[in-house]
Amino acid sequence: MTEPARVDDDAPIEIPLGDAPDAPRLSITRARRPATATAQVVDHEGLPREVEVPGEHALTVYLDKHEVVTLMTLGQAPEALIMGYLRNQGLVESLTDLKSVHVDWSTGACAVTTHSARAPLERMAKRTVTTGCGQGTMFGDWLDALQPLATDATLAVATLDAALARILALDTIYKRSGSVHGCALLHNTPEAPLLYHVEDVGRHNAVDAITGFMWLDEETGAGKIFYTTGRLTSEMVMKAVQMGVPFLVSRSGLTQMALKLAEDMGVTLICRARVGRHLVYTHPHRITRTPE
Repeated sequence: MTEPARVDDDAPIEIPLGDAPDAPRLSITRARRPATATAQVVDHEGLPREVEVPGEHALTVYLDKHEVVTLMTLGQAPEALIMGYLRNQGLVESLTDLKSVHVDWSTGACAVTTHSARAPLERMAKRTVTTGCGQGTMFGDWLDALQPLATDATLAVATLDAALARILALDTIYKRSGSVHGCALLHNTPEAPLLYHVEDVGRHNAVDAITGFMWLDEETGAGKIFYTTGRLTSEMVMKAVQMGVPFLVSRSGLTQMALKLAEDMGVTLICRARVGRHLVYTHPHRITRTPE
């Protein structure tokens, strides 16, 4: 298997966290990895072929020199992935708490430093292993702190179909090589404009990367549509609640715990979603249909 060199090899850049002249700045790398590598195979007729396979890289996260987790990732947006992961786990509360996020693929490590230089060890010590592609972890009493979404947002079937069609039209790594999951965040308007689309080896990685982008862009999830190629688990519902997204859509199915949690937390789950057909599992009153 042949893997090309790293896509981006830039020195860290400084991003101001606000408009004020004395606003704090975040030092961040852009250490993106190649999406795919090539491999030689033999097809069903015995003929050699060259195919693309998705990349998979181990990235160990250190928060103020404390090892937190090792994530298996496609490496398309590692800094956003780590930031979203830390926020979703409740390990970093504010963007201004971050001093630097530096990814170094030569060592397979991401060094995150905060201005307080104090990792929340008590929260890290109490963790729950969750379902997912690979394993995800939820730290501390994160589930207990969740509050149901208070929203009166509705989603038109025509808008849902437009969102699904837009995602289907994307030039994705999955189309080229398979074996990855994709997630997307879209506006809930008739044309369903795409805000973010991320693919990774695990859907929870893709969710965390989108959370990281939302954090950087000061984007909220209110009223928006979140799409994933993977099944909907309790972890996916919890992250949707934290993002404030009321509509969680999957081309796959769901778990019993996800169903119960979504009912309690006010998240509309839409599964087996294709253009022109879908199943609404929770809060169906939010889905509107144009009369014949």
